[in-house]
Amino acid sequence: MFEEFFFPYYEKVARLFGMISYGCCEPVHSLWDRCISRLSHVRKVSISPWCDEEFMGERLRGSGTVFHRKPSSNFMGVDRVFDEEGFRKHFARTLNAARGCKLEISYRDVYPLCGDWERPRRMVKIMREMIEKSW
Repeated sequence: MFEEFFFPYYEKVARLFGMISYGCCEPVHSLWDRCISRLSHVRKVSISPWCDEEFMGERLRGSGTVFHRKPSSNFMGVDRVFDEEGFRKHFARTLNAARGCKLEISYRDVYPLCGDWERPRRMVKIMREMIEKSW
């Protein structure tokens, strides 16, 4: 339905703009080959936790289009105790999938931190360390 009913209108409106960013929370991998990749001026694609990261990494590798990853918010504020090892595994998968891509990481969700005010800093530190070691 997206390809038939929504995308033609989106494509028409997108032509009016310069560089565009596509996506939010939907798994964009199912739309990429048939639709979104046809937008010649897409410069950033949101890779949500429901997206097939490996598939999108293959498609975006070397293209110059930003692999914009929103890691799972479960690590930020859903679990009462920060699962550091689980987060490392989660982020390692992203780094592996995005190898050779321009990578951007962001959190857009609003969650309580379960009283752990240092958790976001710790997560950023972990991501920076992992990026430095692998990139």
